[in-house]
Amino acid sequence: MPLERRRDANVIAVIFGHLLGPEADAAEVRRVLEGALERANRLFAPALGEPFAVTGDGRLDGVLGDPAQTPLCVSVLRESLAPRLLRVGIGVGTVEHLRDPSSKDGDAYSLAREALQLAARDGGLTRYVGTGDAGDVLLGALCRLVDPLIRARTAKQWEAIAAYRELGHQREVAARLGVTRQSVGDRLAAGHRRAVEEADAAIATYLSYRRHQRFGY
Repeated sequence: MPLERRRDANVIAVIFGHLLGPEADAAEVRRVLEGALERANRLFAPALGEPFAVTGDGRLDGVLGDPAQTPLCVSVLRESLAPRLLRVGIGVGTVEHLRDPSSKDGDAYSLAREALQLAARDGGLTRYVGTGDAGDVLLGALCRLVDPLIRARTAKQWEAIAAYRELGHQREVAARLGVTRQSVGDRLAAGHRRAVEEADAAIATYLSYRRHQRFGY
């Protein structure tokens, strides 16, 4: 899924993902991935640099032209794929040429590959690389705090969180799931919905700030 040759050098976020979990039929994994990516491509169309696509067994990649949209996009992907977990590496940088899969020159693609490798090495779910030494350390620390909250979610908590993002009201979620409103509230709280959303907002704000600081837009 290479980026077309660009005339500008806009800052982008490249997302490499790997679906975790028990071994499953390759065709079924691909079907699940394609459904989740179709939804993400539809919802985040204005922010896309290149659409998300399946790149191998349990693997995906995509490009956002607005890095600040990355945390929300990743959360939506995870909710679509739950209860299977998605590990992601995000590279933030510029692209001025066609992607070279063997590139080692620090462009956004190689940074995303490095980020995914670091996340796997540390047993984490999320890693950002390319925001500067201090920024990478800061976002890495935040992800290490949030990743265990995501990993601990149950299937019912994921279901409630995904429905709440779509519907926005606990009463409507309760009606859809056929449970009480109190049960919905309990699942959202136990799944740390608010904490994860606040972390997403903090990362988005930081990425927007760094983009303006480094590139002036």
